[in-house]
Amino acid sequence: MKVIIVTGASSGIGLSIAQHLAAKGNNVYGVSRSKIHEKNIKSIQADVTQFEQLQKAYQDIFEVEGKIDILINNAGMGISGSIEDTSYEDAQYLMNVNFMGIFNSTKAVIPLMRKSGRGKIFNMSSVASKLSIPFQSFYSSSKAAVNAFTDALANEVAPFKIQVCSIMPGDIKTGFTKNRKKNAVDSEAYKKRVDKSVAVMEEDENNGMDPEVAARAVHRLVQRKRIPLYYTIGIQYKLIVLLAKILPAKFVNHIVGSIYGFKKDK
Repeated sequence: MKVIIVTGASSGIGLSIAQHLAAKGNNVYGVSRSKIHEKNIKSIQADVTQFEQLQKAYQDIFEVEGKIDILINNAGMGISGSIEDTSYEDAQYLMNVNFMGIFNSTKAVIPLMRKSGRGKIFNMSSVASKLSIPFQSFYSSSKAAVNAFTDALANEVAPFKIQVCSIMPGDIKTGFTKNRKKNAVDSEAYKKRVDKSVAVMEEDENNGMDPEVAARAVHRLVQRKRIPLYYTIGIQYKLIVLLAKILPAKFVNHIVGSIYGFKKDK
């Protein structure tokens, strides 16, 4: 039985992952600011932006269980709107949750995994980390930062037999869509394009994969003896990421812009 921590486990992908892993016989702790009312998931109320809360929670788990086998850093949020119209406070908060939250969680768990002499850390990124989406620039940037963080971390902790993987899902149908924060004001220069772009994003997400697809993929990764540095969820997204590596960057960015950027208001 593996001891697994899942952050952002109260809803969406995080809840599906936690439920699936628990159903497979693992000892799952779900971390969220709100209480998780699932009998097979042990609820830990903590904020990923608060390192001290996570440090205490993980230490408590370690003392009870004697180990932490796997950490799944899933907590995250989104903002839509133009860069120009995004407030500093909103941008900072998103980065605190999506990036610094992973830093806090990882920093809290590494000493405990080192004591055990092993561990696996999965950081939830996104296909948007490879294909930065206009009007979701801060979300895309935070996920690109997660990938860079994963790259560096993997080399730093390798001597301790701690493995690291960045998971990149494509569009998944969850409450993330309706919970995405929108800029308080969309200036006239951007409003029509933002509205069109967000409509495309929401349609893609609402027609996206079931979160159970992500849960099954994570379960397969958890079972592997050696995990990859990157793992993309969704066959079509694997192809998209592959093409993005092969094709010229400017061409790829132009294609993404034609889908989401709407360079004209017409």
